[in-house]
Amino acid sequence: MQKQYGDRVQFINVYVREAHPTDGWRMSSNDKDGVAIAQPTSDAERSEAASQCCGALKMTVPLVVDKMDDRVGHLYSGMPDRLYLIDRSGKVAYKGGRGPFGFKPQELEQQIAMMLAEEKPAIDVRGRFPVLPNEAAWAKLPEAESGNGSPLPGWARITAATLPRTTAIILELEDLHRTKSPLDPKLRAMARWVIADANRCKITMDEAIADLKRVGGTDQDIAALKGDRSPLPEESRRVLDLVRALTRAAYKVSDDQMAAVRKDLGDKKLVPLVQLVAFGNFQDRLLLSLGVPADAGGPLPPSGIRFKRPWVGGEAPPRSAPTSAADGPAEKVTDPDWRSIDFDALQKFMESQRGREPRVAIPTSEDVKKFLPEGAKPVRIKWSLVCLGHSPILAPPWTLGLRTFAEESKQDRLFEEFLFWVVTRELQCFY
Repeated sequence: MQKQYGDRVQFINVYVREAHPTDGWRMSSNDKDGVAIAQPTSDAERSEAASQCCGALKMTVPLVVDKMDDRVGHLYSGMPDRLYLIDRSGKVAYKGGRGPFGFKPQELEQQIAMMLAEEKPAIDVRGRFPVLPNEAAWAKLPEAESGNGSPLPGWARITAATLPRTTAIILELEDLHRTKSPLDPKLRAMARWVIADANRCKITMDEAIADLKRVGGTDQDIAALKGDRSPLPEESRRVLDLVRALTRAAYKVSDDQMAAVRKDLGDKKLVPLVQLVAFGNFQDRLLLSLGVPADAGGPLPPSGIRFKRPWVGGEAPPRSAPTSAADGPAEKVTDPDWRSIDFDALQKFMESQRGREPRVAIPTSEDVKKFLPEGAKPVRIKWSLVCLGHSPILAPPWTLGLRTFAEESKQDRLFEEFLFWVVTRELQCFY
């Protein structure tokens, strides 16, 4: 079913309580098959049992693990097993019977086919913003010193009209990630695919596969990436697991998981890996929200585009402030989860973060001085020291991109801070 419908339906397995543990209702059939698992007593033990299941069955469908409070298992009455189909509105479209006798995949498949047949066409996001022809987009950009006139990706042909210099920097940064990152090229391409897959961004998924093939990736590598990853080296699997975890919920990544990958890669590659995750998530959200169309000829190879410094041309169009204000009383946030963090709670989180041991070494201001322009002010911010000190190729354009965007967009500062709060609050990044 995943092979047939996986491009339109997200398949997920949920590991709940063991139905037949060795210290409970033990089954002789399990003994014959060599399945002998005691009822897990912690999240770690349950995750380990789920990992054994994935390996033994060579599962290609993602497996997530219910917490020890069995909240998901209780809500869905999932013991010992049960099939559900959830439609796009979040409603239950099909609820199978309790297994094993009510476990009927053929019923689920029929419901999937019926749901897809009756579904209204998905919203066509193409056309949300005008896509300039390649020549017209280049006319908006600053003057290039290399790659002038080469094919531009769809997103750049949208943003060049209003943010030409920001577009130029992001074009350079994307190329640097694809060609100059200190990560192994195959591992970098695989990691970029995992990010895009987690975000369901087909354009960058295809681009990552094209990059993987370009650096010698085989059909076997691609099959392992998309399915059973056991043929990949253990170090690569750890990296890809971390990349997906950082993409889905970075605040849940443990110190132990980071330490294991740090041991594999070292700080000089771990930091660029995290930067790749940050850039990949930024890029995927840009493409998905703007409704960027796929390039007609398929994924573009790395461009090699570089722009002259100081800038020559590429001025942003004038900005005008909004003139209308919302009528009526101000809306109040009633979500209890959001209201649970007030200023005092935020300060407590900050204090806790200040007391944490860093997961990577923090370079000194003197260490990064050689990467700065002559006469630049000393760097004091810790995350800037980490990025610049461990990843001097990728850090400067990212920082320059932020500053250039601020100069070009000229957003209302209060509105900008509101946006920053919403994003960082949702990511639970209290810095």
